Amino acid sequence: MSDLNLIWWIDDWEQVRQDVNKVDEEAVKRVQASTAQARQIQAQIKQDKAANNNLAKFLEFLLKNLKTDELMTAVYNTFFKVVDPKTWATYFRKKINNIVIVWFFAPFFKEKIDEYGLADYYSDILPQWNLNLWTYLWYIKNLSKKHHDNIPISKENLLNLLYYIMVEFGLMSSLPDKRQQFNDEIKKALK
Repeated sequence: MSDLNLIWWIDDWEQVRQDVNKVDEEAVKRVQASTAQARQIQAQIKQDKAANNNLAKFLEFLLKNLKTDELMTAVYNTFFKVVDPKTWATYFRKKINNIVIVWFFAPFFKEKIDEYGLADYYSDILPQWNLNLWTYLWYIKNLSKKHHDNIPISKENLLNLLYYIMVEFGLMSSLPDKRQQFNDEIKKALK
């Protein structure tokens, strides 16, 4: 091998070595970026797990404190049964939106919402004044814009749920003749 060829060969290998160093630097940067992203995801998972545990604790508290079977049935029919609006087929949800269920009851248990650290979900729409039929309906209308999961809820089941919530928490009496009037007012208020 001539000296000239040897010099070219050495120059070629020097270029390859420099390219390898560049690849190594790029790989290190990619690994560092991936590691940072993995840490963010891990932190988010921990945060989500804590929030889900708190939602579950509130739901457990709620189920122990609901007084009527009609309200329990209304919760089940509203959030666990879904009717496809195209085929009218009824199916059962495998996973529910816990935040949505807690929504409906949060104004009645503000101290528990605070205790379980759930106020962030509701603080900007939770009524700060005395809760009555109209402030509760205002709240329901605003929260549906904030946390809806795009799963259709049967209007009939929703009206039934709202009726039993109003009766359970003393926002209206359970007189049968008031029920249709209530349904009509709810439909107007939630438009």
